[in-house]
Amino acid sequence: MLLFDDETVARVASDSGVPEPALREAVESVQATLDDFPSRSVDGLVYEWRQAFRDDPLVERRPDTWILRVPERVWVDIRERADVPDDLVDALVSLYETEADATEDGVALVIARDSASE
Repeated sequence: MLLFDDETVARVASDSGVPEPALREAVESVQATLDDFPSRSVDGLVYEWRQAFRDDPLVERRPDTWILRVPERVWVDIRERADVPDDLVDALVSLYETEADATEDGVALVIARDSASE
């Protein structure tokens, strides 16, 4: 699964001062956490968020990817479940921000849709 092109990951890692492999691993860890979310598929989880939050978190739906802006509390829960190291959090957020409009509220989140992760 490739959510980001190599150049984008390399640029964000360099700009953030983190190792590129570690940033890729953080992306994979978040995706794996969401793929294995208890009793929900990724698409089901996105649907649930779209119903539960006051502001619809969907920024864009691509054939293989969801681009969202989730509340900070949701992002904290996801990154803790994914065990993202503290020194990679800012770089990971910066990477996700490359795909979402920075003027909107919430934390950007880019995840593979169910059909893309099979």
